[in-house]
Amino acid sequence: MKFRRRRSILDVRPRRGLEHSEPLKGQLWTRSEKSVREPDVHWAWRGLAAGAAIAESVLLAWLWFGPALSVQTVSIDGAQHMTRAQVARAAGLGGGTSVLSVDGISARRNLLSQTWVRAATVDPQLPGTVLITVSEWQPVAAYHAGKTGKLFYLSDQAVVLGVTTTEGTLVDVQGPAGADPRVGDHPLDVQLLTALVNIQRGLPGLIGQEVSGFVFDSCGDLTLVAKHGWKVYFGRVLTPEEFATLRDKLTALKAIASQVNYNSADLEYVNVMNPAEAAVGYKSREPAPPSPAAGATPSPSPAAACR
Repeated sequence: MKFRRRRSILDVRPRRGLEHSEPLKGQLWTRSEKSVREPDVHWAWRGLAAGAAIAESVLLAWLWFGPALSVQTVSIDGAQHMTRAQVARAAGLGGGTSVLSVDGISARRNLLSQTWVRAATVDPQLPGTVLITVSEWQPVAAYHAGKTGKLFYLSDQAVVLGVTTTEGTLVDVQGPAGADPRVGDHPLDVQLLTALVNIQRGLPGLIGQEVSGFVFDSCGDLTLVAKHGWKVYFGRVLTPEEFATLRDKLTALKAIASQVNYNSADLEYVNVMNPAEAAVGYKSREPAPPSPAAGATPSPSPAAACR
């Protein structure tokens, strides 16, 4: 009699697959190299892929260096003191440049390195247009070293922008005699230039007089020259404390307006180095002796030597 082993249909034990089965005793199972090797690609497909890559490279080179996408139009807006050619050259837009090679960020950085340019944007557009918008520094003063020096535009940051022939309505500032400044130099302190611009704008409303210019010598002494020819001696303005006294000195000019005729042709100077006791000089009068009560009364005119 034969006996058969019955298997339960409820046997839930998972069967071991080929990957999980244990090798027979004394044998080692391994995968075949063919099973782990990537599928082979026909040589024709390889050649087609190589040809497509070469074609793409040739097309890109033709678009980059060819005339199809070369810059045809450069639109420039906002440039007043720089010519269109100067702006385009500063942005790196030479002849035959492809619009694909125009880097707006690098071109903007190059434009900002120019003395006149305050802000700029560069926007390349297909098929061959570059839009450039420039905001320039506006000159607020005309500076010259000594009486005979060349006139130079100054921005509100006291930076020399370039040569000019006339100051027009700008603040005229005469600095110490010497070599002319170069474009990009800072011949004046920014705080001082700001004060000079504000004084020129505010003096007509303060005492009814207009400013012809300012003289700032090598000792740091500041002198205002009025349109009528007389002068105001402010003294030295080099430190923050000395800058702070300018307001009191202008107030002293206003305080003596009822006693001094600022329109008089005989008026020579007003000395407000000591705003508590302003001194007034006339062409037809001898200088008044210093007052003992004033202590260190300012001299009628600035001293020749720096103190």
